[in-house]
Amino acid sequence: MDQETQYKLSQNLQKVLLLSAPTTVNALVENEKKIKNKDSHNISEKAEYLGDEIFDLDSQLFDKWVPFLRTAIENEQLPTLIDDLYTSIDENFQGLETQIIQESHINDKLKSSIREISNVQDMITNTLTSEITGIQSQLSKSTTETIIKKQIFVNNKKSSLKISEASILINKILKILELSNKCQELIEDGKFFKALQNLDNLEKIYLQEFRSYDFDILKQIYDTIPFLKLTIRNECINIIRNSFNSNLGKNLPEVGKTIFNIYDKELFNEWKSTKESMKLHNFMFNSPVEISLRNQDTLSKLQLDKFFNLDEFHDSILIFESLNGMDTLLNEFSNEYKFRKDKIIHPLIWKKSQSSSQNINPGDILNDSFTQKLNMEFLKDYLWKILGFLLYDINLNQSTNFSLVNNNYSTTNDFWLGIVSRLQPYLKHLCYNIIKKESEIEEFKDFFSMYIAILENFKLSTDLLYSLLLKIFENYCVLTIKSFGKEFINLLKDDDFMPLTINDKKLYQKIKRICWMKEEDEQLNGNQEDGQLMINFPFSPLYPMTCTLLRKTYTKLISFVDNAYRHELHKVNNILVKTIDSILNDTVNKQIRSKLDTTSREELAQILINLDYFIIASTEFSNIMTKDNIMQNPDIEIRLSAIKNFTTSREYAEDNLIKLIDTKISDILETVSLDWETSEIRNSPDFSIVDVAQFLEMMFASTLVNLPYSVQTLLIFREFDSLSSQFLHMLLYETPDQISEESVLNFEVDIQFLKSIIPRVFPGANTVNNTEEDQSRMINNIKSLESTFIELDQCISLLKSSNPLDYRDPQMRMRKYPRVKQEYASSLINKVRRSEILHSGSNTPSESINSASRTPDENQSIFDMSSNNKAIANFFNRK
Repeated sequence: MDQETQYKLSQNLQKVLLLSAPTTVNALVENEKKIKNKDSHNISEKAEYLGDEIFDLDSQLFDKWVPFLRTAIENEQLPTLIDDLYTSIDENFQGLETQIIQESHINDKLKSSIREISNVQDMITNTLTSEITGIQSQLSKSTTETIIKKQIFVNNKKSSLKISEASILINKILKILELSNKCQELIEDGKFFKALQNLDNLEKIYLQEFRSYDFDILKQIYDTIPFLKLTIRNECINIIRNSFNSNLGKNLPEVGKTIFNIYDKELFNEWKSTKESMKLHNFMFNSPVEISLRNQDTLSKLQLDKFFNLDEFHDSILIFESLNGMDTLLNEFSNEYKFRKDKIIHPLIWKKSQSSSQNINPGDILNDSFTQKLNMEFLKDYLWKILGFLLYDINLNQSTNFSLVNNNYSTTNDFWLGIVSRLQPYLKHLCYNIIKKESEIEEFKDFFSMYIAILENFKLSTDLLYSLLLKIFENYCVLTIKSFGKEFINLLKDDDFMPLTINDKKLYQKIKRICWMKEEDEQLNGNQEDGQLMINFPFSPLYPMTCTLLRKTYTKLISFVDNAYRHELHKVNNILVKTIDSILNDTVNKQIRSKLDTTSREELAQILINLDYFIIASTEFSNIMTKDNIMQNPDIEIRLSAIKNFTTSREYAEDNLIKLIDTKISDILETVSLDWETSEIRNSPDFSIVDVAQFLEMMFASTLVNLPYSVQTLLIFREFDSLSSQFLHMLLYETPDQISEESVLNFEVDIQFLKSIIPRVFPGANTVNNTEEDQSRMINNIKSLESTFIELDQCISLLKSSNPLDYRDPQMRMRKYPRVKQEYASSLINKVRRSEILHSGSNTPSESINSASRTPDENQSIFDMSSNNKAIANFFNRK
């Protein structure tokens, strides 16, 4: 606060005080009057009244001072304000005393007041003296009483302190007794961890509070603590044994079966529905995609704590950790657990060599008690029991943080590997010697594939079981091959080796859907005869029946591996390919090939046609297997070896058919007997030649009509080439040394007749709807086939020639007889002798032909003719 503000505050307060001064003086005067009116005998009361009235401050006046005092206090200027007030009093009330004395009535009042004050003083002195004396006596008495009471209090306090100490001690003793009783009760109730906690508290209280006291009962209680702890430890071990009894008893198979059924009947069926609805055909059960889409409500049923109660182990671990006895617990647990495992795997014999921890075979399993009981139902129950124990072991180890197995995180898998390696010979024995039906193998596969899926979900090894599952597939394939072979042999026996004729449109559509056919077969629409549909297929009924059986077998094999085989798909694919190849090679091809030694042209031709279609089927089946892509690898292409084997068989069938036809033609030609010395000229072919022609026409028009076009063409060229060769051979080597001119003309008629049937034997020659390309191809083939008779025609022309010596002229020879070899010409000319030839020169025709006057160009021309013949033969793959 600055000086100006302070000065204003002081001035204002002084004004208030001055204004209240007259009121105070007036109050003094009024008080004096009141005192006089009082009874004079009660002086002390007057004095008291006077004091109260004089020094009683008017509250209204004080309220006027309060703001100034508060302002001074808030600004920490109260001392300064007081000093200013003192100064103001000196200044304002100076001379006031003189003024008061100068007033007469005030002086009178002062005189009378002095007397009264003296009386009052005497009265006060006497009164005070008497009162002080009374007070002193009372004080002395009170002091004595106080000392007595204090002594009593001190004595009482000591007693109370002793009582409190005794009470505390008693309470502690009672607490020890209560803890001891509580421990007994908790032990009896099986609450061992709480009992151990109480024992620890009991021990602490005794050691802290009563160690120095000689209380027998407490010492006895304390001495029972080790016994009680031992009791708790033993009871914990007994509880663990009881827990094993309840968890590892008859309920284990039920637990394993329940878990198995949840996977098999719920999760798997849910996945099949999800797979179909979401178009997830490339994903298998138990794949990451399937696992991520599993129903959480179904998965909640698989929580292991719903099947096993392991609270005892948690308490036991805490108890033994508190007792520093984990080594004891682990030892007891290990011994008891080993005993339980041995009981669980019974009747399987579990033996170990002394030098190694590896499992060894106990000997011949055929005499084993396990083998005696072994069948599918027994194995299921046994493996469900093992599964239940594995899940119990997993749950126990995880819930106890692997503390009971010394942090061995692979203990469950190690036990399982020991079991499955020991089981493997029994499982193989079951597969190979007990389970022999396809239905039993399928049941075995379904069980083991789901069992493997469960093991995978719980991170247990499945390698040994999966290798067994592959063996199961191989066995199934062996049975499938045998089953296919039996059915195919029956189909082969029932086949009529005739082209298949269908009069039912639905059956026709079914055959087209089942069979793999050529493009031209797709155009078959059939013929309407008498209002009935007639459709002719080139193949026999064996082919569609085999295709149906093959598709059915393949579907069965694919269904067998579907969702069951999720690993090592290359092995699965190899087994599948080998199976299909074996079916086609060792069954279909082998059985069909055994029929190729038949002497029936019709049957052989039909087999050849069927083989041609089986090649197509094998090729298309390879494409189907590639498209199905079991290995899920788009870069893999499957090509069945059956394609090559069917092709080989087809070639063998062609050779046999050709040989058979050649033999037949040779047999017919052996019946041909031509008169080479006749003098009559025929206008019609010889009957034997007609037989040959009719045989060829009938064979190519009926028996071989359904053969592939290339085969028919090959056979036609082959047979007519053979026919011309045999007739040429007949002309050269089977005719007499001298033949008549008439016989040559007759022979020409025979050969022309054979050539005349060429257009009728070609496939498609009588077809109306031939395209220009087909017509052109057919004309070229006819010309090519007619060319096979050129050499024979030129030989006949040479025999007919009026001047055979033209052969000597190179130009004439190249124009008329380019295909006639020198040795043939010499032989033929010598067979027919004419007078004009004999008189034409001194040299004979043969001598003329054999003369050394032949030029090098002529020799080359003869060589060219021979080479040309070979080129045609090579073109048709015939020498």
